[in-house]
Amino acid sequence: MSLRLFKNFSLLSAGLWVGAALILGSGITYLVEQKMLEQATLASLDYFKHLARFIATQEDFVRLRRGAEYEAFDRLVRENFFTSHVVTIKIYDRSGTTIYHSRRPEFVGQAFPDNRPLQKAFLGETVVGLSDLKGSEHLAERQAGFSRLFEVYIPIFLEGTNRVIGAYEIYSPIDPFYQKVQTLRLSVWGAVIFGLILLYTTLSLTFRRASRTILEQNRALERTAGDLRAAYEDLKRTQGQLVQSEKLASTGRLVAGMIHEIGNPLASVLGLLDLQLLCKGSAQDRTECLDRTERLAGEIARLRGLLRSLLDYARPGPSEAAALDLNDVVEKSLVFVLSQKAFASLAVEKDLAPGLPPVLADASLLQQVLVNVLLNAAQASPPGGSIAVTTRAGNGEEAWKGHHAVGRVFQPGERTVTVAVSDAGPGIPPEHIERIFEPFFSTKGRGEGAGLGLAICHSIIELLHGALVVDLPPGGGATFRIVLPAGAAVPLAVGMAGHA
Repeated sequence: MSLRLFKNFSLLSAGLWVGAALILGSGITYLVEQKMLEQATLASLDYFKHLARFIATQEDFVRLRRGAEYEAFDRLVRENFFTSHVVTIKIYDRSGTTIYHSRRPEFVGQAFPDNRPLQKAFLGETVVGLSDLKGSEHLAERQAGFSRLFEVYIPIFLEGTNRVIGAYEIYSPIDPFYQKVQTLRLSVWGAVIFGLILLYTTLSLTFRRASRTILEQNRALERTAGDLRAAYEDLKRTQGQLVQSEKLASTGRLVAGMIHEIGNPLASVLGLLDLQLLCKGSAQDRTECLDRTERLAGEIARLRGLLRSLLDYARPGPSEAAALDLNDVVEKSLVFVLSQKAFASLAVEKDLAPGLPPVLADASLLQQVLVNVLLNAAQASPPGGSIAVTTRAGNGEEAWKGHHAVGRVFQPGERTVTVAVSDAGPGIPPEHIERIFEPFFSTKGRGEGAGLGLAICHSIIELLHGALVVDLPPGGGATFRIVLPAGAAVPLAVGMAGHA
């Protein structure tokens, strides 16, 4: 992985740095060339300053000459103008006609109307620049073997006035200039390439060290992630064990109440069996025996139903989400708790709304939460009090209305089904309401509970993708509402499902 990463980095960075070097070198070279051209221009202008006496002169200076008169004028120009820096000198009159050509006298008398720099000179402007010698006026220079020359156009003013009566065109060689430019280019590109190699080497070494550090940190993160996954699996197993432990604890409490319920049918069964032994052969006796047999079968069926319900509640098994009738789950949960001693003096008021939409949940887990909430309500209620159990259909906007809520936050307009358990006890102190779902937090006395019941209910409700809401009515008591999504199948987490 590190070699491939470094290779990709090397190729990418090499391309980027070569591009950056080209741009940088070209930019520096261009700027320096422009600066040197400017200096060469200034030097050329200084050179031509001594021509001032010829730049402002009389109109006779720019008239057309022939023969001996032209030869005398040529000597005058060569004596005053020509140096090693001059290749060609041309003089034009105000109409643009060539009156002097130092290299090709046969061009005298010709005009070049497409010569724009000359037109600028006629406007009084000095024009300086490098010429590629592609114009019609450059034929002599091209024939002489030049490809580029330094070109200067200087206007000629009438003596004592600002009126332009002609113009000079002077060519200078550019070889000295370009020799300096070439030397400068070599220096600039050498510095750029050296800096590029140095920077690339530094970055490569830095990146190698950073890559090793990143890879080591990545391996450390992978080890940490593995440890966290293992810890998470242990936590899920522990959570499942806590759920099952709480379920077994509540099962123990239920069994104590079931003993009384089971004892009464057993006494009836034993009594009926004794009477069956006394049955004689008369018609009346056979009729009584048949009646007792039917009663005996009913009591046995009742016992079997109680034991099967208790076994289904206590037996661990895989959790499965299925469409449930919430009212049916409430009825089955009440079968267990109504046999408890705590409910002996309490009145249970049921208000189960008919035609509720089904909820998709695990029946065993939902029943465990209901049983726990019902037992807590019974323990909180005073003797002779009442417990209200209601079911309703609702929506997400009202799901979390209460003093404290945990679990899923429903979206507005989302359909929900709610079962509420209300007691007439003293309620929950305001300072404790935020902590009642914390593990091991309990307001009961020592030996009355470990404080895990509501914490495990919280875990189960989250597993069922529902919410658990606590409301404290103004008149006292507490209401616990279990809110579940209506008709929405959401897969249960596997970790707790295997232990529920």
